[in-house]
Amino acid sequence: MSIKLAADELLVTPGAVSHQIKSLERSLGTQLFVRSNNAIELTDAGVRLAQKALPGLQLLHASLGDVIRNTNVLRVRASMSFAVRWLIPKLYLFKAKNPDANIEVETFFDDARQLSGSADVTIGYYREGERPTGVRDLFDDVCRPYLSPVLLSILADPCDLVTIPAIQCAKGNWDWHLWMEKSGMHDVDLQFADRFDSDDAALRAACVGLGMILSSSFMVETELSDGRLVPLPECAEFNAGCYTLQVGEHETNLTRRFVRWLQEIAKSRH
Repeated sequence: MSIKLAADELLVTPGAVSHQIKSLERSLGTQLFVRSNNAIELTDAGVRLAQKALPGLQLLHASLGDVIRNTNVLRVRASMSFAVRWLIPKLYLFKAKNPDANIEVETFFDDARQLSGSADVTIGYYREGERPTGVRDLFDDVCRPYLSPVLLSILADPCDLVTIPAIQCAKGNWDWHLWMEKSGMHDVDLQFADRFDSDDAALRAACVGLGMILSSSFMVETELSDGRLVPLPECAEFNAGCYTLQVGEHETNLTRRFVRWLQEIAKSRH
C-alpha cells in the first residue's frame, strides 16, 4: 500500500510505479487503486486481481529462482520442532565439512503441508502405518513418557497413570491414544492437562512440572543430560511413526552430500 516502498523494492522511481499502475488500469479497463493524499488502497477489483494472481506470481518467482539460484544454496524443509531440537543444533557438523554451503531452513507446523513447496530436501513425519511410497526413511520416532524429576518425586505411585497430568500437543491426542493402545492400557482414563501448539513448548512445560509428555529421546537430549527431564519408570518405548527424506526434483551434488550426512547422523543415534 505504498508506491514509494514498491519503487524501492523494484529499484525504480515512484513515478515509474505510478505510470505502470495507470497503464495496467487502462489495459484492463477498470480501476485497481484508490489514491488519496499520500495513501493508496486497493479497490474491490484490485483485491480480486491480487488474490487470483498471487499464486501464479509466486510460482513464477520460485521457478525463476530454481534456474538462477546459487548452486551452493541448499533449501531444507522440516517441522519446527524437528528443526529446532535436532537439525539446527547439528548443522555445524555439516558446515564444517562443507564451509561454502548456504543452508536455508524453512519450517512448518501443519503435517499436511510438509510435502508442499520446492525445497531441495524435505524432512517429513508420518504416523505409524501412514508412510507413503516414494520417500526415504530417516529414522523411527520411538517415544516414551518423560516428566520432571520434581514431579516424579511427589507422585505417590508413578505407575498410577491417572494421577499424572498428560500434556497435550498432538491433534486429537493421537500420540497418547496410540501409546495406551500399544501398552495394553485400553481401560486407563488419562488425566489430560494443558495443551500447547508445538512440541518445543510442550517440552518446556514438562520441564517445569506441568505434567508428563510423550517424546523421542533425541528430542529431549539436552533436558535428559542436564536432569530437567527423566523417563517415567516402568514404561516401555513404542514406535509412534517415522521421519522421512524426500529429495527435490533438481538434485545437486550438495543435496546428495547433505542427504548422506543426514543418514550418517541418523545411524549414529543407535
